[in-house]
Amino acid sequence: MGEDDGMVDRSQVFPWHSKTKEECFAELGVGADLLRTGLTSAEAEQRLETYGYNKLTEKEKVTLLQRIWEQVANVLVGILVFVALVSAIRAGTSDNSEDVVTNSIQVGLILFVITLNTTIGIVQEGSAEKAADALKAMMSSDALLIRDGKDVKIPADKIVPGDVLRLGLGDKVPSDCRMFRVSNLSALEAALTGEAVPIDKTVDAIEVVGDPQATPLGDRHNMCFSATLIAQGDGLAVAVATGDNTEIGTINALVNKVEKKKTNVLEQIDNVSKWLAVFISFSAAATWCIAFFITEESGIDALTTALVCAVAMIPEGLEAIVTMTYAWAVSNMAKQNAIIRALPAVETLGSVTTICSDKTGTLTKNEMTLTAFVTSGKRFMFDVHAAKRTPNNFVVNQTYLCTRADNSKYLKASDVIKKGPSAQRRTQRGKKSSFAFGITQSMHPADEESTPAAPPAEDVPASNAELPAGGAMPGGGESPDSAFLRQALVGGILCSKCSLGENGGRKGEIGNPTELSILRAAYFGDVDVTAVKEGAPVIAEVPFSSEYKFMATVHAPVEANDTADNMDKLVVHAKGAPDRMIPLCKYQAKGGSFKEEDLEPCDRDYWIEQIAVLSSHGLRVLALTRGSLEKGAVTQGEQLGPEFIQERGEPWLTIIGLCAIMDPPRPECIDAIKIAHGAGVRVA
Repeated sequence: MGEDDGMVDRSQVFPWHSKTKEECFAELGVGADLLRTGLTSAEAEQRLETYGYNKLTEKEKVTLLQRIWEQVANVLVGILVFVALVSAIRAGTSDNSEDVVTNSIQVGLILFVITLNTTIGIVQEGSAEKAADALKAMMSSDALLIRDGKDVKIPADKIVPGDVLRLGLGDKVPSDCRMFRVSNLSALEAALTGEAVPIDKTVDAIEVVGDPQATPLGDRHNMCFSATLIAQGDGLAVAVATGDNTEIGTINALVNKVEKKKTNVLEQIDNVSKWLAVFISFSAAATWCIAFFITEESGIDALTTALVCAVAMIPEGLEAIVTMTYAWAVSNMAKQNAIIRALPAVETLGSVTTICSDKTGTLTKNEMTLTAFVTSGKRFMFDVHAAKRTPNNFVVNQTYLCTRADNSKYLKASDVIKKGPSAQRRTQRGKKSSFAFGITQSMHPADEESTPAAPPAEDVPASNAELPAGGAMPGGGESPDSAFLRQALVGGILCSKCSLGENGGRKGEIGNPTELSILRAAYFGDVDVTAVKEGAPVIAEVPFSSEYKFMATVHAPVEANDTADNMDKLVVHAKGAPDRMIPLCKYQAKGGSFKEEDLEPCDRDYWIEQIAVLSSHGLRVLALTRGSLEKGAVTQGEQLGPEFIQERGEPWLTIIGLCAIMDPPRPECIDAIKIAHGAGVRVA
């Protein structure tokens, strides 16, 4: 596809992801010190004239008159209009009051039918334009960049290729850009790639074999794309494509070039209309001849008789009936949460044999959600479709996800974990999986020298997995109170830079979806997440890094969060990949309670098996741990490194529990797929 259809030929686009910094700068025509100085204002103005504004091209709007013409431009409506004109002339020139009334009614009825058909057609149009408007709404409004050696904030539509962009947590990426400096930066790219979790970004050129443009967008991890969202970290990037030349611009061009295609029914109606027009014309002519020559009526009376016969033969309600039938079908589909973009499309649904559907955001909610919280002795099931804030969204269920999936029952725990979604693997193109907290090392000290010392553990067969001695709490069905949930999940709330969206939803949320899932679960467990964060500000932190895969924060104790047992010490919350956290744990919190009397020795075999169980069901797993320090051990704002957690000579943390996280299916999709299968329709 080329310029004729408004789309960029992607095969001719410079492969930024496979080129070094020097090659990228040379292609952009900028100096080696660009990252320090940025473009000058004069250069930016010149490039703005060359490349144009950073906005998506809008499809030419169809005027109301054009819409009306599209609805009335057919043969049958033309005949009706002709008849209406003749009837109007007849009504205006006749001296007979009865003829005047009859012709006036005929004109009124014809105009009413034409107006009704036209109105229905116009009201039901415009879906493609709405889709394009939705794409434009995804674009960023402002951007922070370097110009003339200074940080400036400008409207995003004035960004040009070569501009140096500063990206940070919560920012919408304003253009396609090549990353050159990153600090734990990841971006949510579900709109482009379908990946529900953020993509970690790097700066090195990607080695590709063959055509660089064949590299999927999700594997271009040194690029950020317009309209995506920064989930964590910060970085420095150079804009390489703006406006219609971006990846989102390609989608916009596809939406704008949607062609109207008539279905079989509409084509048949057109053919019938043409044959009817021919037949009606001959019939009207024959009627006039008979009336004029045989019955010897006057010319105008013969014409009236012919037109009356013509109108009687015209199925003027045909289009209205078809349109209203379509509209009724679309309305019924809408009640089932199915959106039909064009009315005639409902006709083709009866011929569907295969449904090709995207997964993320279509079959699933595109909302990472806590589904289970596993502690020492208790398993809490969370309602992933919760809409009301109540602790009853958490229910103790000792049988929920308590055994491995059938396909992994006879595998070693370590093998199950390695194959599960919590393990970080490399794709065929060498890219790391997108789960930032992915497990990368063995859970056993004998296999991994870098793992802190701990009692050796062997893989535990699933059939022998039991709850730790003294930790079993039979029964279930009861729900904890919000005070318990606050203390159990406080580590996930405080050890995070995320902010929940409006009413706990996605609108306005900021941060990593995996971390947000814990905040959302606490919110719907009736925990005041905002009050928890404001009541225990961070004293110091170990920032998250994909190298050591955990984050830790230090806080002053708060009784509602930490119980009265811990008020004389600083509290450390550490959250991360289970393989990094469990070897650092000396204790486990019985049933999620970390009161002194509820602390038990950490049973590594138990936790390894629980990770294997959860992983076998396709769940991502995150460990919540906590520890304590003497007051004064850390000063306000102190910069801490991973050694603060890892290098204390012996395990010292307490594991509170494991968070099992998933992107849940939409509740209606499960039944919909069953119905489709029952109808013989394949879902792919």
